[in-house]
Amino acid sequence: MSEQKKILFKIVIFFLLFNLSGIVRADNSTFSVPYFSYTYDYWEDPVMAPQAYQPLKVIKGKDIGLDDFKKPQDLFAVNNRIYIADTGNNRIIIVDSDWKLVNVITEFTNRGGMDSFSQPYGIHVTRDGKIYVADRGNSRIVIIDESGELLRNVPSPIPDNPSMFSANAEYLPAKVSVDNVGRTYVIADKIYDGVMEFDLDGNFRGFLGAPRISPSLIDYLWRRISPKAMQERMALLLPTEYSNLCVDERGFIFTTVRSGDISKEESIRRLNPSGKDILKREGFSPPIGDYGIVLRNAQGEMILEDSKFVDILAREEGIYSVLDQQRGRVFTYDYYGNLLYIFGWKSFTRGNVQTPKALAELDNHLMILDDTLNSITVYAPTEYQQLIHAAIREYNDGNYQRSAELWRQVSRMNANYDMAYTGIGKALLRDDRFTKAMHYFRLGEFRHGYTDAYELYRKEYIKENIYYFIAAFILLIIAVYYLRKGFRVLKRKIYPLALKGIERAENTALSYYHDENKNWSGWIKAKLALFYHHLIRTWKALVYSKYAVFHPFDGFWDLIHEKRGNVPAATIIIILLVLSRVIQRQYTGFIFNRANISNLNVIFELSTILLPFMLWVVVNWSLTTLMNGKGTFRDVYIASAYALSPMIYIILPLTFISNFLIMEEGTFLTLFGSIAVLWSLALLFFGSMTIHQYDTAKNVFVTALIIFGMIFSLFIGVLFFNLAEQVIQFDNDIYTEIFMRA
Repeated sequence: MSEQKKILFKIVIFFLLFNLSGIVRADNSTFSVPYFSYTYDYWEDPVMAPQAYQPLKVIKGKDIGLDDFKKPQDLFAVNNRIYIADTGNNRIIIVDSDWKLVNVITEFTNRGGMDSFSQPYGIHVTRDGKIYVADRGNSRIVIIDESGELLRNVPSPIPDNPSMFSANAEYLPAKVSVDNVGRTYVIADKIYDGVMEFDLDGNFRGFLGAPRISPSLIDYLWRRISPKAMQERMALLLPTEYSNLCVDERGFIFTTVRSGDISKEESIRRLNPSGKDILKREGFSPPIGDYGIVLRNAQGEMILEDSKFVDILAREEGIYSVLDQQRGRVFTYDYYGNLLYIFGWKSFTRGNVQTPKALAELDNHLMILDDTLNSITVYAPTEYQQLIHAAIREYNDGNYQRSAELWRQVSRMNANYDMAYTGIGKALLRDDRFTKAMHYFRLGEFRHGYTDAYELYRKEYIKENIYYFIAAFILLIIAVYYLRKGFRVLKRKIYPLALKGIERAENTALSYYHDENKNWSGWIKAKLALFYHHLIRTWKALVYSKYAVFHPFDGFWDLIHEKRGNVPAATIIIILLVLSRVIQRQYTGFIFNRANISNLNVIFELSTILLPFMLWVVVNWSLTTLMNGKGTFRDVYIASAYALSPMIYIILPLTFISNFLIMEEGTFLTLFGSIAVLWSLALLFFGSMTIHQYDTAKNVFVTALIIFGMIFSLFIGVLFFNLAEQVIQFDNDIYTEIFMRA
């Protein structure tokens, strides 16, 4: 948390300095960028980036020869025309690409009389010039042409479909979009069943893609234990409703969802004709806007503010942009859900927005409509943005070399941009340059691409060196045969002699240690002899761990009662486990290693092993002492350490093997990793049962109590440190008040 605070602090300072240095030009054509640009790396940390868009101009009503806009709610651009739903003034404004007024539509002829809009909230314009207006106050969709002539009305579907709406339902259309064949899609306020679909004749066909509610586990449990009357009241909670929609060139419906009981991963959706979400989320993280920005509320509490999307814009090459009302930013993603760039900011500074409502594009210029500032801010693309879009376009057109060249230019402008390296890697992979592609995929942290390149490289390498592999395999079989033969000889002849030699040396050391006629040099030799004796015992105890893990009942009994184990050996096992964990984190194959190696914290890795281990030992001994357990604290410590030995035996080989596997083969790593954990847990259970001499039923009960005791101890520990932090903060506040403000 502290590291994230530092990063956010640096970003805010950069933003303030940028604002202080900004100078606005009098011709209203351009000015310095009043916001910072950044992106996120693989670990969801913000990193600075070049500007993708810069403010070009701010348009208000007076700039096009009209009175001020009043709470405008929507914006659309097509055919070198820009259409504005000026909601508060109940009018539709049409301007050309140079912002010269073309027409203002306030009324139209309807059935021989004059009609007008009432709160026109949403607008969509087809390429043939038909203007669809979500006339919210009149509960209808109005279809007119550019001259203001009425073409058709689509009235409320509620009267003709009473079975699909509640009795008190009210039709308040807010957003409208139309696909290539003329089907109309509407989002209406206070209707929670999904996007409303109308056919070419304006007939209501049903709902698409109702957002799924994702209640928390606490909500679910509370509902299960609540009385029936309370459950009925809870059932009245309404699901999340859509905030906006946009039909792309292929006829799929992009939607944004307001914050609520839906998972934030589904705040952006792409619906097919059956209403199924087919949005690709193959980036480092799903397209959710900002990742976990933590701020303080009015009460000083730390809160997590998620992005709140209010509009979405489908663009060329599968690219789409979403407008975040929470912080006034525009997030742009590619077809696969990779974050391309971010720009914009929420403030009253010229070039920023305050309450963004709609997003539109014309000639690669983006426009944001603001209903607080009653203005439209126009943003011009930079070279950085143009290179990114051009690289994607060239790749989709099959010009892989050209795409790689463009991505290299992007990487020179932004060395922190993972997408640039990924783009180069994709182009190289298409040209069958596998090792180069692997290199760039590693730089871009793109593991899916890396596994594809590595799989092809591995096949090619094996094919070219198959005879060497066959020869090495034959030599390995021969070596194993003679090694086994040699080990049998060692075990039969040399091993017994070695044991006798070790036993004689140990006895000699002990006898020398107990010799009463020794001087200072003799005393030192005696201490060394004793150390040698303990070293031999510790080595024997370590070797015995192999027997204990495969024969738990006899092994743990002899471990304690026959003194086959000792504390130094148990401590060495724990140290080896910590080292295995560090090695695993540092040297697991790139495809399976998702940790940030540069941020390796040995103290943290140590705590992840020692904290639960010591909690288990302390709570185990504390509870079993009260429940007639026979084991001492020393016995619990030794047995618990030996029970974790399988994790050492398995983790290290898995770490080595992971460097030669592809992603599809990672199941084997998961399988054997799970076996190691389950094996160790089983040994903890049987070891505790053996040293305390419990039967199975009692041991199950005691183990459950131990786990509960560990959780309770953690809770008490966290509570203690939280209270201590508050006491320290209180003392600092008092010190500041008394000595700093005196």
